[in-house]
Amino acid sequence: MLHKTLNDPFVRTDLQARLQAIAPDRVLVTGWATDLCVDATVRSAVANDHHVVAVADGHTLSDRPHLDATQVIRHHNWVWSELITRRSIKVTATHDLIS
Repeated sequence: MLHKTLNDPFVRTDLQARLQAIAPDRVLVTGWATDLCVDATVRSAVANDHHVVAVADGHTLSDRPHLDATQVIRHHNWVWSELITRRSIKVTATHDLIS
């Protein structure tokens, strides 16, 4: 279990050391708070030199005052798929991961 105190789970935690120890081919990202925690995790994982798979239907949030949850999710899936990074980032639905 990883205890985090900020949106970004790489900050002030041993997550990067844990990932380096197991050396995964890619890091799958799911979670709560698409626009805050999940977005920070995707971006930080790429910045920390990991190949990332953002699970398109594996993150969620409550409606925001200016956008409903569906719009926020759709927006972030698009943003992540368009990021220019040194590592790969793919946005993939659960169905495609398990088939």
